[in-house]
Amino acid sequence: MIDKQGKIKGRVSIVDIVIVVAILALAAGFMFRRLSPHIATMLQADVEFYVTFEVQHLRGIIVDDALEVGSLIFEQHDRQALGTIVGYERFPAWGVIQFPDGTASRGVMEERYNIRVTIAATGSLTTAGYNINGVRHVGAGGGVVLINNRVFLPTARVYSVSEERPVQFAIAEE
Repeated sequence: MIDKQGKIKGRVSIVDIVIVVAILALAAGFMFRRLSPHIATMLQADVEFYVTFEVQHLRGIIVDDALEVGSLIFEQHDRQALGTIVGYERFPAWGVIQFPDGTASRGVMEERYNIRVTIAATGSLTTAGYNINGVRHVGAGGGVVLINNRVFLPTARVYSVSEERPVQFAIAEE
């Protein structure tokens, strides 16, 4: 099919095909960018909102000694600040408890707690929800690993997102 001069069946060269494909790709990219809405029209920047994360089955020492209202909280993946802790609640953790006789039942786990940590964040509002730092989408049910200088909170789930400041809460007692 390709002769000694690099042409297909003596008519079209491979270089001609590459040039035509490149021109078509550039034209398609230009049309996509021109016809899609500009990102500035989709985002409302600098919106303050509150995100409450829920973390389950933490040891009591983590809850009592590591969480501090006013400290920054970061996402472990890229170490970007998500916001400032404005409050947290502690609840007894429930789970399956194994007894010495081999039976198991659901009950309160000793020295384990579920917590809800609320942070104040600044970000943008899009049609899909809230973004922190322009890239981290937060929505109910989403998971993230949270860290700060005193604590590591694995598998934190977004419990709620709201522009309303939550009532300042104390630590819930057992």
